Amino acid sequence: MNNRRKFFKKTIIAASGLLASKSLASNCTITPAQTEGPFYPIDEQLDTDTDLVFVKGSSKKASGEIVYIKGQVLDQFCKPVKNALVEIWQACESGKYNHPNDPNPAKLDRNFQYWGKALSDDLGRYSFRTIIPGSYPATNTWNRPPHVHFKISQRGYEILTTQMYFKGHHLNKNDKILKSLSKSEKENVLVDFEGEKNKKVGIFNITLNQIF
Repeated sequence: MNNRRKFFKKTIIAASGLLASKSLASNCTITPAQTEGPFYPIDEQLDTDTDLVFVKGSSKKASGEIVYIKGQVLDQFCKPVKNALVEIWQACESGKYNHPNDPNPAKLDRNFQYWGKALSDDLGRYSFRTIIPGSYPATNTWNRPPHVHFKISQRGYEILTTQMYFKGHHLNKNDKILKSLSKSEKENVLVDFEGEKNKKVGIFNITLNQIF
């Protein structure tokens, strides 16, 4: 297990060159805030690192298609935000959250981490390995598309809570939360995952509002 985690960390360091080569975004509009939802983690986990595919102490892999989410945390002037706390939480492949108030009868994946934390580096970069979450019923007539919740905080900046979506998914067009955004705002939270060295990688850059 330790060797696998060391290998994963080396992969992240090597892959960070891609972000550096793309440099900073040229149009740093504030990332739109979205609802935190009712399933923000309330129970402490043994493992909250950046690899959600394996739970600490277990050799079993989570079910689902593995993806890498990477990006930069920037301010409205396109300057990197160092040491920002980036939290993500999401459902597992079945669409179930690891939360006592989730009424979804789908099965929990005990091998999935559900919640991870990262600190952005000197260039504002962060990275996670996770799986594509399942969709789930929000109401009798509305199924939420796969999405990952983000919460980013750093002193001197407004706390941002938002959601990242998988571009091209058929449920996106009818999602009430996503539809509440303008066209340009949607473009900021819809991420296209592309193949990169036999991995599916999505770039999700996040812009915070600096408090003056």
